[in-house]
Amino acid sequence: MGKNNIENKSFAYNLLYSLLKPWHNGLFYKKVFVLNKRNIPADGKLIFTPNHQNALMDALALLFNIKRQLIFVARADIFKKKSIAAILYFLKILPVYRIRDGFDSLKNNQETFKKTADVLLEGNGLVILPEGNHASSRSLRPLKKGFARIAFQTEVENDFKLGIQIVPVGIDYSNYYKIRETLIVNFGPPIKISDYKDLYEENPPVALNKIREDLSQAISGLMLDIKSKTHYNTYETIRGIYDYKKIDSTKGIIDESVAKFYADQILVKKLFVYETNELEKFELLANQISKYEKKLARKNISLKLFKPEELSFIKTIFNAALNMALLPVYLYSLILNFIPFQLSMASGKILKDKQFQSSFKLVISFLLFPIFYIIETLIIYSLFELPISWYLFIVSQIIASFIAIYIQKSSVTIFQKLRILLIRINNRAYFNELVDQRKSILEKLNKIISI
Repeated sequence: MGKNNIENKSFAYNLLYSLLKPWHNGLFYKKVFVLNKRNIPADGKLIFTPNHQNALMDALALLFNIKRQLIFVARADIFKKKSIAAILYFLKILPVYRIRDGFDSLKNNQETFKKTADVLLEGNGLVILPEGNHASSRSLRPLKKGFARIAFQTEVENDFKLGIQIVPVGIDYSNYYKIRETLIVNFGPPIKISDYKDLYEENPPVALNKIREDLSQAISGLMLDIKSKTHYNTYETIRGIYDYKKIDSTKGIIDESVAKFYADQILVKKLFVYETNELEKFELLANQISKYEKKLARKNISLKLFKPEELSFIKTIFNAALNMALLPVYLYSLILNFIPFQLSMASGKILKDKQFQSSFKLVISFLLFPIFYIIETLIIYSLFELPISWYLFIVSQIIASFIAIYIQKSSVTIFQKLRILLIRINNRAYFNELVDQRKSILEKLNKIISI
């Protein structure tokens, strides 16, 4: 499978897809939520344009949650080596050239534009990451014009008969780097290229800027977009402090992750309006929050877990006892999964770009775990006469792995709550100061949200 027939399906690609999809959606991530999928037209020539925060994981978020086959566009400089280019074409990625690649190289884009037409005519979806590069922040960066040039020039080559539509996409991760976290993919109403035809024929640069502005606004509304340039960390801290259930938009939403996502969208918008209109007051609040964080840090207390109103000695001891009861299962899983798990998790740390950690962990774990499971199963199979034993062994490995991850994560929460309980007993004055600071911050936030 090469560049010339990239729009066609291949057995090898489909096999890899069918194996990697359940690993991504069911194992690597705890939950994957696809919101507003009804906004994806059932038919038509579609270009998907997601925000770009987490390297390869952004592409996979779309690949495994859209039914039609997807072709991706990436910067041309990564195609320089023939061996790498062959792999990229196999993975259905096309090169697009930029001015920084050399002015003469831009003529090579004509071939890509022709190929995008083939891709779209075959009913495949085209994916373009309009920010151009990734960044580890929940903020939408200025969009490049590449997506618009490809869309308009492809339509021009076909006399505006393709009917291309651009589907804005917002992607959100509960955590960029850890496994068993939550992924949200949110689709917005499509933008029709034909709506900009007259403007493009009259003044192409104006049309490019107009559709870029419209798409930017659309994507911003589908993701968690923190617009503050100077107080980004304060916004993130407030997200950890504020109870999303106090925001009315959460009513009627069953799943906590989706409810929090929608609530956080409202929260950061309200905060940005307040910061814009009441900068001095906002900076006083930011300073108060900073002092509160430092006071928590002195006792190594997690900001998100310090919730005095939910603190229960009996419940904490019960959860600790439950974890102790499950300890044999944890040790069983630890013995079987220690090597592949540690190698997978450590693999991401060798990368200079932290945003590639999840991508690397996904690939390495996908390769390592089956190999180790097969080896361990063969060992168990050779030790027992019953043929069914190896099936039970594989099932026990998977179940024990999920339980072990639960124990590992819940243990962090239990230890934190025990630490807080001890501070409440041994250093009541310090504990009360934290409670008062938190109460004061939440009262101010309630007023901001109510505006």
